[in-house]
Amino acid sequence: MANIIDYVLWRGDLPFDQVPAGEVDALILSYLAYMPFDDIVGEAFDAQDVLLGDAAREILARHEAGELPLAFSPREDKRLLQAVSESLRFGGLRLCGFVHRFDVQREEQFCALTCLPAHGPAIVAFRGTDKTVVGWKEDFNMCYSGVVPAQRSALLYAGDAAATLSRPLILCGHSKGGNLAAYASIFAGKETQDAIACVYNFDGPGFNEEVIGSEEFARVDMRIRVFVPQASMVGILLWHSEPFTVVRSEGVSVLQHLPYHWKVMGGSLLVADGLSGDSRLAEITLKHWLQSLSPELRRQVIDGIYSVLSVSDGHKLSDLFEPRNVLAIIRAAGAMEEETRAALVEAFRLLGSTLRETLPDFIDEKTDELRLRAMKDRNENE
Repeated sequence: MANIIDYVLWRGDLPFDQVPAGEVDALILSYLAYMPFDDIVGEAFDAQDVLLGDAAREILARHEAGELPLAFSPREDKRLLQAVSESLRFGGLRLCGFVHRFDVQREEQFCALTCLPAHGPAIVAFRGTDKTVVGWKEDFNMCYSGVVPAQRSALLYAGDAAATLSRPLILCGHSKGGNLAAYASIFAGKETQDAIACVYNFDGPGFNEEVIGSEEFARVDMRIRVFVPQASMVGILLWHSEPFTVVRSEGVSVLQHLPYHWKVMGGSLLVADGLSGDSRLAEITLKHWLQSLSPELRRQVIDGIYSVLSVSDGHKLSDLFEPRNVLAIIRAAGAMEEETRAALVEAFRLLGSTLRETLPDFIDEKTDELRLRAMKDRNENE
């Protein structure tokens, strides 16, 4: 079954003025936003002298020289970059507006890139959560904070793009990047909103109660399209008002989040029947659990866990598992303040209570599904 690399190879000879950008193009550019365009593409929107094909070749060369990491899957990342570099459709896109902001004190991880076809809308791709601890902390902050720094940055970025480029915009992003694209479109001023042709949110988390209760959120229109894989564990977090499309994916459990596992048919993502049982159970349980936690308790739990993790020398999630960091984290957990410890105990007590409430209904639902499937198979065989 085809994936996004196969799509680049298949459709690569058709420029965007012949076949306008669609959902698969947006997913590919959303993933490419994870690539290290630093020192290759400038921040200005009016500096449009770098082609995506040239940038892809430069990134590959620097990676092979040991100077740059890629995104999440080096083997597939190299194949994608190679295909893009040889593609008329993608290689000919002009790049501008590359902004990469990482601030430990503000707990912000933000990155965005704008891609310009010869004609038609500019495609603004927001980077999702990277491998840093700060990036994941900002994600969790969404549970209790009305707005996080990356969302403010996305809102300003979309406004600047609309004002400077004077052409329609497509906003897109994967994971947290999808949330940023949706946030920027919901809370943008009228002139920016009028410029937005479409928004693609690929398995990005939703919003907390404060945001979904706002007047702006109540005016969400169907230009926002949400796609999640069958076993989504990220896109089902928090709350959405927009309907979402479930995409066929061949990854195992949470690994389905990676776009390389999403299945493509022609110019579209292949639609699945619905979320997997594990994903539905996680969605129900986590939402019920969050509703049982006050915003202040959520903050205490998240800040408490982060304070323990931040005692290590690790800035990336993988660093946390180094022996010296594991020992530092264990010591910090043992010295945790009583108030924080009490908040964690209470949160996990409520999680256990939520599981006891949701699991029986889920088991009954699965039992009914299996019974109906068995009856259908029996009828077909008679």
